[in-house]
Amino acid sequence: MDMDANAALVMPCQRLNCALLACGVSSLLIAAGTLAVTLTVYRVRAPVMTMNAISLLTDPAATSSSSSVLTVVADVSVRNPNAASLRYGHTETTVFYRGRPVGRAAGPPGTAPARRTVRMNVTVGVAVGELLVVGQPAGLFLRDVAAGAVEVATRTAVRGRVAVLGGAVRRRVALEMNCTATVAVADMSIREQSCRQRVWLQ
Repeated sequence: MDMDANAALVMPCQRLNCALLACGVSSLLIAAGTLAVTLTVYRVRAPVMTMNAISLLTDPAATSSSSSVLTVVADVSVRNPNAASLRYGHTETTVFYRGRPVGRAAGPPGTAPARRTVRMNVTVGVAVGELLVVGQPAGLFLRDVAAGAVEVATRTAVRGRVAVLGGAVRRRVALEMNCTATVAVADMSIREQSCRQRVWLQ
């Protein structure tokens, strides 16, 4: 009778151990699955900035060539590949001629929805008189104009933040697009253009 009693006690203990083991394994599997989802779906990815076009306009109302204004319009897109919105502050675009800044403008802040692309235009006014000053003393700007083409560079910077998992994971994002473009003087069209993007995640 004692042996039968001991056996009756051992069986429930074994079943309890099996149940606890099964619960532990299930918890580990759930934790591993949650971690995998967090590292894949909710992992913060770097946004992608694209320079769609750079267009240039002149002010026909200007009374002289030195007082005229060259308007540079940067058409930029930002694609947000994340599962959460990207909130960004004021965008800043700077125009350079021969390595020196000749114009700067800021665009409004905004939000790029999850897995969407937003498009923004930033307009920068550049005084031709400023180009003449930069091209001194050798008259480089006038020489470029006489040759029929002027090379300019632009830099567009966007800074924002992505928050996933209800704000539990926050990453700061900084994007910078650097472009060089050759402008045909005859019709102010872009003859050549090359761009390079830089991204920082913090």
